[in-house]
Parts: sequence; structure tokens; C-alpha cells
Amino acid sequence: MPPLPVLRLFALSLLFVPPLPAQTAPAPADDAFFFRDGDTPAVLLGDSITQQRMYSTLIETYTLSRFPTWKITFRNTGWNGDTAWLSQRGDFDAGLKRDVLSLQPKAVTIDFGMNDARGGDVTYPKYIDYSTKLVEDLKKAGARVALVTPSPEERYEPDAPAGSHYNLMLKKYSDGLKGVAESEKVPFVDQYTPFVAAIEAGRKAGLLGTDPGAPNLIRLTNEGVHPNWGGHLIMATAILQGLHAPAQVSALTLDAAGHAISALEGCTAEMQDAPDGAVQFKRTDRALPWPVPADPSIDVVLKIPGFDPATALDQYELTVTGLTAASYKLLIDGQEIGAYAAADLAKGVNLGFIRQGPIYDQEQKLLKAVIAKNDDYFTLWRMVQIYQAPDWLKGVTGVEPARQAEITRLTKAISNDEKTIDGLRQPVPHIFRLEPETK
Repeated sequence: MPPLPVLRLFALSLLFVPPLPAQTAPAPADDAFFFRDGDTPAVLLGDSITQQRMYSTLIETYTLSRFPTWKITFRNTGWNGDTAWLSQRGDFDAGLKRDVLSLQPKAVTIDFGMNDARGGDVTYPKYIDYSTKLVEDLKKAGARVALVTPSPEERYEPDAPAGSHYNLMLKKYSDGLKGVAESEKVPFVDQYTPFVAAIEAGRKAGLLGTDPGAPNLIRLTNEGVHPNWGGHLIMATAILQGLHAPAQVSALTLDAAGHAISALEGCTAEMQDAPDGAVQFKRTDRALPWPVPADPSIDVVLKIPGFDPATALDQYELTVTGLTAASYKLLIDGQEIGAYAAADLAKGVNLGFIRQGPIYDQEQKLLKAVIAKNDDYFTLWRMVQIYQAPDWLKGVTGVEPARQAEITRLTKAISNDEKTIDGLRQPVPHIFRLEPETK
């Protein structure tokens, strides 16, 4: 969607700005997860890559599913073509006030640079100055702030990181942003480096194309700049790790021979009787595994050497000792999940990123609800709240009442979306069953 004319953007800017708190929020502990219970809302600020509502959705689904009792909401305020000086919003102070400060955010991630660095060395000081000003203004409003580097380009120029010489300028801007974070004492997240590494590792492994003229070129961006779901998963993984998101969902260890639970973390469980050498138990987790889309690009990135989001952020563990057969089929609520060697089960298997079964089905319903809420919010903010009728419609009876009615409708829809989300992110008990495989 192209940016709206400047004069149309700010006519109503002061109508949506409640009084702001004056206090400065305390800095989180160095090893604490950036987002917290009570972040209503957490805001993700950025350019068109944020506006895609993809890495932001993955960060949101992770947090909502990992902390299902938290009171936390997310608002995406990405704007295509934008920069750290909020160039697409008409005016820095008014744009920040209208689009971010009006929400009274508790936590804000800032992800600019892709457009800023087009100015090269000339706009570098401006990027540093306005990144600093963003942090200062948000901290004054009482928000915690994290600075995130831009993601890289994915191109095919020789002797350049991820095939793009422009990435060298993005690296300079990223290094400068780190200095801002250090001086302002806020978290700094480097997503540029792991994304470049993933592209290059994927090409070396033959998973990503190296020739732009090849048919059926597999890549992690749509056109070199805007990532697909696979690219956004790399971004979200790097950002969450940089924000100290915990890796573990839950862990259960049981002794099949002794018919007993050996260890629990983040869950409860009880053994059940089962015939024919099967092992059956009821497991209730305190969190859900991370909901991510079923998308071909994600299937590709999960094969890239060195990229392992399941280990990094989605450890949903099951360990079973004392098994007598060589391998077992795992069923959850009667649905087959997969087959595992007894030796692997004895060491422990990670059920994170499993793509079938009742837990996965719940994850997908949650993901769908989060996407619907984010689409509703984008429509409310960008297409209705900011909208100003053209001159030829001014004075026409019914235009402004219709706009106000749409604001009311979308606000209610978002509230209902979030009630649905809160219900879908609550874990429920499941019956796990391991059946000996027969050849």
C-alpha cells in the first residue's frame, strides 16, 4: 500500500492521543526476557518489513503461547518505506505521538535501517541521531525499548555477504545502532548476522539457489528485500534469542519399566494402564509449543545447517527410559505423531515443531487468530483512524459518522479477536501413548 499524502495523515493526529505517563521504566535484568506480564501493549515499530506482519506475528505467537497466563497484547506499527526519522509519517514528533505514544506502550522494539541506509554515508549520522531520539522519547514516556538491526538483502552479486554489496552498508548501520544501544543502555538485537549466515549456509548446502536466472529459484525473500515466512522465521528466532526468550516449553521424563514419572518441568503427568507393551500417560503442560505457519519456505529453512529454532526456542521434551522394544509409534489423543527409536527416547526427543496432531492443531488456530487480529488492527489504524475524506466529500452527510462507526466496529472486532486468542493459548490435557512398532 503506498503511503498516504502527508496532509491527510495528520489532520486527526491529536484526536487519538491520551495523556502520557511521565515516569521512566526500570531497565530489565540483563538475562530477563524483554517482554513482561502487563505489557498492554507491546509495540513493534519499523518499516515495510515490519508492516508485513510476519516476524512480528511469530514473536507474538511465541510470547502468547509460552506465557499463557500473562496479560499482554501486541500492536504492529510498521510503515512501508519508513526510516528512523519517521519520514513516511509526515513529521517525527507528530508521527511518533500518533502511531506509538498514543498507545501508551509498555515495551517497544525498533527495527529500521533497510531504507535509511539507501542514503549511504550521508544519512548515517541522521540514522544514529534519530535512533537515539526514538529511544530517548520512548523511555521518557515510560516504555522499555529494544533496538533491532535491519535484516539483510538477498541477492547474487559476487564477493558480497548474502550476494549483496548493499549489505556492507547495512552492516555499518547495524554496528552504529549497537553503539546507540550501549550509550542508551537498552537491549540490542543483531538479526543481520544470523540472517546472512543462514542465506550463505543454505546456498552452500544446495537448499537455496545461487543463480538468479535458474528456474524455480528457492530463496528467503520475495524480491531480495522483503522476507517470506522462512526468512521471517530466521528474523523472529534471532530477535527472540536476542531478547533472552527462554528455550524450554516443558520437559517430562518417565520410567516405562517402573511405570513411574521420574522428572517434571513445566508440566504435570500421570501414568495410565495400557495393554500390549504400550506406555500411556496423561500430560498437561503449562505452555504450548511455538505456533509457526505451515509454509514451504519454512520447510526449507528448517533444513539449513546451523539454524535450529526448535532447540533455540521450542524445547518440548519427552524422555522415556526402560523401554523393551526397538522403536515406538507416538500417538497423542489417538492421532499418530511419528515413530522414534527407543534409544532416542531414552536420551530425550524434542517434540517442538511437530507438524501434526491435536497440539499442532491448537497452535494453528492460535496463529490464525493472531493474524486476524493484526489484520484488523492494521485496517483500523492505517485505513480508518488516519483516513481523511477528500475535499469533494467534505460536508457530505454520513461520511464522518460512517468512519466513526467503522472505528467502533473494528475496535470491538480486535477486542473479540483477543478474547479468542486468550482462549486458544491455554494448554489442555492430552493422552500420550507409545506403542511398540512391529515389523
